[in-house]
Amino acid sequence: MKLNRYFFSKRTIGILFCILLAALTWLVGKLSKEATQQYTIKLRYMEVPTERFVEMEASPTIKVKLRGVGFSLFKYTFSPPVFSLSVHKLKKVGKDKYVFTENLKQQLNRQYFPDVRIEEIQPDTIKIYLKKIKQKKVPVRLQFSGTLQEDYQVDSYKVFPDSVVVSGLAADLDTITGVYLQKKYKRNVTTSYSGEIRITDTPKLHYDTDKVTFSLQMVHVTEQEIKAKVQLIHQPFSVEVKLFPEEVPLLLTGNVETIRNLKPTDITIVADYNQRKDRYIPLEVRKKPASLNVNFTEQKEVEYLIIHE
Repeated sequence: MKLNRYFFSKRTIGILFCILLAALTWLVGKLSKEATQQYTIKLRYMEVPTERFVEMEASPTIKVKLRGVGFSLFKYTFSPPVFSLSVHKLKKVGKDKYVFTENLKQQLNRQYFPDVRIEEIQPDTIKIYLKKIKQKKVPVRLQFSGTLQEDYQVDSYKVFPDSVVVSGLAADLDTITGVYLQKKYKRNVTTSYSGEIRITDTPKLHYDTDKVTFSLQMVHVTEQEIKAKVQLIHQPFSVEVKLFPEEVPLLLTGNVETIRNLKPTDITIVADYNQRKDRYIPLEVRKKPASLNVNFTEQKEVEYLIIHE
C-alpha cells in the first residue's frame, strides 16, 4: 500500500510529466530539423513493350535516400509508396540492364515525394528481363455451386465470351487448358438471371478481357411416374424373344412444361440382345428430352425367353 501511495504521489506524477515533456520537446526539435533517411521502395513495371513480358526475376525493390524535414520523412516510414515505372522511360545500358534518367528521377520525386528531395537511388542499375510472350485461345468454363430452391433447377446457361486469349511465356501457357470460374447461385432464386464475373491478370498470365458475363436459365421442375414399353434391339431373325415385363416404370424429373407436353415417342427404353446375360438383359435410356432426368424406379433389367420355331 505504501508503495502504491508513493508511486501515485503528486511528486512522482510531476517528475514523470517533466520527463515526458522533455522527451516530446526533444522529438519535436529533432523532427523539425533537416535530415536524411533511406527507404525500401517496391517497383511495379508499367507500359511494357508490345509482345514482351516482365519476368518475375526482375528487380522487385530499390532503396531511395531522401533529404527533408524530419516531419516529412517520418510519414514515409509507415506508408512508403510503390513506384509505377514505365519501362520505356528507363535508359537501357546493356542486356537486361536499365538506369534511372535524371528526368525520371525528377518525375518520381514530384509524384511520390513532393515535400522532400531524392538524393540517391540504389542500386543505380536495375535488371528487367523482357521475354517474348505467346498467346493461346482457351475456353471459359463456368461452374455453379450452392443450393437451389426446392422444385427448381438450371435448364441451361451461356457465357460470353465463351473463350479468351491468354498471353504469357510459352512454358506457362503449355499447362493452361481453360479459364475455370466458379459462381454461387443467388439465394432463393426462382427466375432466370444474368451477371458478370471478373477475370484478374496474374504476374505470369494476362487475359484479353477483364470480365465475362453469363445468363442462367431457371425452370420449375416436377416429378412424374410413367410406364414405357421396352424395345428389343439386335434380335436375331432366326428366333423369337419375349421380354418380361414388356413395360417398365420410370420416374421423370424436369421442366413442368416439358413433362406436360411429353409424347410417347419422346422417350425410348431399349434392351440390347447383344448385352444379354444368362437370364437378364440390362435396360438403357436410348432417347429422351435433354432437359429431363429419367430414372428406373423398380428394375434396370428385364428377363427374356428365347422361343425356337
